[in-house]
Amino acid sequence: MTRWRADEQGMATLATTLMVVILVPLLFAILEFGWLTQRWLAQDGVTLQAARYAGELGGDRPELRSYVQDQLRLVGIEPSRVVVEVEPAFVAWREPVRVSLHSEERITLPFLIAMTVAVRSTAVARGEVNR
Repeated sequence: MTRWRADEQGMATLATTLMVVILVPLLFAILEFGWLTQRWLAQDGVTLQAARYAGELGGDRPELRSYVQDQLRLVGIEPSRVVVEVEPAFVAWREPVRVSLHSEERITLPFLIAMTVAVRSTAVARGEVNR
């Protein structure tokens, strides 16, 4: 009977080890995916507001760049890691202006993978300046 208990303890240790190897990466995958989704939604919101502001300003202006940096800081994103593109540089009344934000985020899953994911957001608005 003693031998059977020793085998049972070994099996419990093996089962626990295997579950930790499976559950820890799964837990981190859920956390990383949630963080990445929050990051994308925050960046997407900034992109939408920046496109509207670009339409009000009439295109790509220093005020727009400053606004984007301030908004990125407010949502917890480092502005130096984000590339801002505004096309075209000048827009007239009712012409479309496109604002795009691109950044790279690193995600890490223990025992599995570490990789960089591109986070991209694009919004289009209409020019509101009559030139």
